[in-house]
Amino acid sequence: MLLIARAPVRISFGGGGTDLPAYYNQFGGMVVNTAINRYIYTFISKGASDALQIISSDFRMFYRLESGGEFNTEGELGLAKAVLREFGAGEGLDVFLASQIPPGTGLGGSGAVAVSMVTALAAWQGKTLNKIDIAETACDIGINKLHLPSGKQDEYGATMGGLNQIEFTKDGTTVKPVEQPPGALETFQKRLMLFYTGKSRDSGKILSDQSKASREQNPATLERMHKIKALGYDILAALSEGRLDDFGDLLHQSWVQKRSVNRDISNDQIDVAYDAARSNGAIGGKITGAGGGGFMMIYCHEDKQPAVTAALQALGLARMDFRFDFDGAQVLLNPR
Repeated sequence: MLLIARAPVRISFGGGGTDLPAYYNQFGGMVVNTAINRYIYTFISKGASDALQIISSDFRMFYRLESGGEFNTEGELGLAKAVLREFGAGEGLDVFLASQIPPGTGLGGSGAVAVSMVTALAAWQGKTLNKIDIAETACDIGINKLHLPSGKQDEYGATMGGLNQIEFTKDGTTVKPVEQPPGALETFQKRLMLFYTGKSRDSGKILSDQSKASREQNPATLERMHKIKALGYDILAALSEGRLDDFGDLLHQSWVQKRSVNRDISNDQIDVAYDAARSNGAIGGKITGAGGGGFMMIYCHEDKQPAVTAALQALGLARMDFRFDFDGAQVLLNPR
């Protein structure tokens, strides 16, 4: 018996950081993001013994828990172990995790791992969870059980799929698909580019610093976070109205604001590459996720893309083609 589930990773266009509980519980948060066709896969099969075994191809790690043993949630596989503990899954299972992106690259991979596993384990146990249930379960494990310094947009993006406006308040989360004029969505996808910087990063420190500043209501940081949220609404309006070049300009403004929140968000390599992209015709861009490394997203007209690609590849970045994903988390194979 083999069960396979997957969840897409996401790219965030605006409002990133306002999905942290320390911010949205006080002021309300909003992000615009889209799921893309790069996935985290969970394979579950019946084990050869009563032990639980987890294998992660990305971290090149193996974990075994003997029957009757207790989970610890330390180390690189801590999140995977926490999800299994949440479902009471401990005996006689082999769990294999595989990702189409490197870990720590700002595309919401950790959230997608949790969503992929929640989707798989619920199906394995015959439980019916709707998409909101899946997202909230994954968020609860990461934020409340493991106390990770993370927001909620990754889990919601991975669960729902598509291009969405996601609003966060202390009372709950709402997801609204972004409606665009005819033809705008296809053009939008064609004008987005992703480049891998060759470096992964630990977003924990960056997000912890932002959360601490929000909780303590640091005036300078709060002012920047409010501006990031306002720009997020401007980005939403530009996309909804099909003003794609305005979106590119706003993306640039948002990146400038985000860099000012924490000096670890950018570095010399990122700055040089971003300037090269802009000087070769890109209108705007940003580093995906919390920053510090991972993927650089660029908005650029199709005729300028060869020059931008050549410039960034000359600096050691690698382009990754992609499309939007509109399915979200799903079970691909269920023998039950």
